Amino acid sequence: MKSKQLLGAEVECPSLPSSTAALDLLSGKPGGLLGVVGSTLARACLVGVGMWVAGARKDVVRNALAGALSIEVFVLTWIAIHRKS
Repeated sequence: MKSKQLLGAEVECPSLPSSTAALDLLSGKPGGLLGVVGSTLARACLVGVGMWVAGARKDVVRNALAGALSIEVFVLTWIAIHRKS
């Protein structure tokens, strides 16, 4: 497995797509916003499926989006605080 630079450190495992997209957005790279939106929607789908399987079917789309957005805010905040300028 190839090592990769993430936030200035060598990592031996791949990072989550949302962390790469968040770093791209915060770095001002073209397509960064699209990457964050895409990873947030993908996460909302995963959360929504889990909620549906668990039986929480009322307002599943709204609740899955809210959960995914809260996670994305955390990811963006974490990277903004911990990245090397």
